[in-house]
Amino acid sequence: MAITPSLPTPGEASGGLRKGGELFPSDASPLRPERSVVTPRRTLNDVNAGPDARTAQYVSAGARGPLSPVRIEHYENLDLLAQEWDDLAERVQAAPWLRPGWVAAWWRAFGQGRLEVLAVRKDGRLAAVLPLYRRFGALHSATNWHTPQFGLLAEDEGATRELTRALFARRRRRINVGFLDGDDLRACSTAATAAGYRPFVRPIQRSPYVPIAGTWAEYKQRLSAKRLSEIRRRRRLLEGAGRLSLQIVDGSERLAEFLEEGLGVEAAGWKGEAGSAIISRPQTRQFYSEVAYWGAARGVLRLAFLRLDGRPLAFDYCLEEGNIHYLVKTGYDPAYRALGPGLILRYEMLARAFDAGLASYEFLGTDQPWKLEWADQFRELVLLRTFGPTPSGVLEWAAFAYGRPLAKRILKVVKKS
Repeated sequence: MAITPSLPTPGEASGGLRKGGELFPSDASPLRPERSVVTPRRTLNDVNAGPDARTAQYVSAGARGPLSPVRIEHYENLDLLAQEWDDLAERVQAAPWLRPGWVAAWWRAFGQGRLEVLAVRKDGRLAAVLPLYRRFGALHSATNWHTPQFGLLAEDEGATRELTRALFARRRRRINVGFLDGDDLRACSTAATAAGYRPFVRPIQRSPYVPIAGTWAEYKQRLSAKRLSEIRRRRRLLEGAGRLSLQIVDGSERLAEFLEEGLGVEAAGWKGEAGSAIISRPQTRQFYSEVAYWGAARGVLRLAFLRLDGRPLAFDYCLEEGNIHYLVKTGYDPAYRALGPGLILRYEMLARAFDAGLASYEFLGTDQPWKLEWADQFRELVLLRTFGPTPSGVLEWAAFAYGRPLAKRILKVVKKS
């Protein structure tokens, strides 16, 4: 479904705010998306460890009881857990990257080693999930720099404790969990220390966000006068060059066409030159394409275009889940840099978030200067490295903490064994 609200000219704007004798640009028309008519996929085909994939089960020794036994399961095939995982994610209103569709697409594009998914059951019901992979004797979260945030998908604190205890009961020489926020970091660090692991925490990034509180007019008062003046000036230039419009599609129609068009815009500027655009590498193109189809099937995909006479000048690849807007990727045509298409698109998409009554606008990624012109609050994300109480774990910890040449040489031998 394509929803194409035209942006009125300043003279036509209704409800504009006058300041200093000038009329502010009008607010963007709110998107009223319908649920996608595409039938959601309920299986994650080809995401398994082959014919020998297995599920290991055991009852947690610390939670055994006649009324509420807790069972820990270990999966190497996402298909076996996908439906229940989706149901759990819906119950707790999880972010997209904690859901099986995202993890399946990530594993197909970037996965290495062997997939391991830990699951906690209470009275037979799935209560917590953690996707990992095993490589060279270490465990890692199913994350990389294309993961906006990671965490423990659990229905309550008890399930979180069982999940983290099961994680460090694996007795691997090293366990790395990345892109954690403060709450999940505390849960993992507590379990790691209790199991004898040595934890090290490294900040990864600060992701800016705008909490949608109050009115759009109140939010605009927090922006600098210089920024608002620049928006007005560049918008007049764009409107003087042709018909300016905002288009937002949910992927239920012509998704391949819109996605190809948007990815072309995303790669047109410095990202394409630096090789960091989505289409620069087959793996990233595959991943974001799969996520787009998955998001469209669930009705959470939003592809936004700022167009001039139909030509796309700026593009946003977004997801909206649980009343939260996630800006996953963005880009603009450098041929129109002087007209500020990225600036205008950001203004209109934030206005839409306020008009639609969303809870938060998440910029994701790092705190780049252009994001800080809109947001002043952050999600602090870290990498937790833990070294196990095993001979190889102690050696790797020594090499990491002190850089001892001997420890490093021994560690190379251990890794090869």
